Amino acid sequence: MNIFAHFKTVLMIISILPLNQAGLKRIIASERGKVVIVNIWATWCAPCKAEMPALASFERQHAGQKVKLILLSANEQEEKKAAETFLERLGFGSLAYIKQDKDDQQFINAVDPTWSGALPATFVYDRSGKLVKSFLGTVDMNQLEALIKTLSAR
Repeated sequence: MNIFAHFKTVLMIISILPLNQAGLKRIIASERGKVVIVNIWATWCAPCKAEMPALASFERQHAGQKVKLILLSANEQEEKKAAETFLERLGFGSLAYIKQDKDDQQFINAVDPTWSGALPATFVYDRSGKLVKSFLGTVDMNQLEALIKTLSAR
């Protein structure tokens, strides 16, 4: 293995950090000026896994732009390594998180009161941090791209 291949492998290592509802709100607030997309998924969710390659492509396509993709795993803490491995295989380059909250329903309501907690779910926040769109179920990438274009132009 040459040195560049080695560094590419090292850079692809994903670290999933624990995150509760207050932490999620802080992260969204810290990204003001960017359109923030929060995708909540799990390794045991077939539709979640099916949409992940498109999200990985989306992340690479929007690198360096005023768009931030936040991946939040709904896996249990003991499944963290499986989630990290899954994201590494797809080539995600940013930090990811794993939900760590005592009350699932309270977390769900804090994200979006209209959300049942079903996965996958993708939430889009405008550049001021306001929730503007919820994709409940698999996200339609064409709709997401159109929304990002609109929100980025504001």
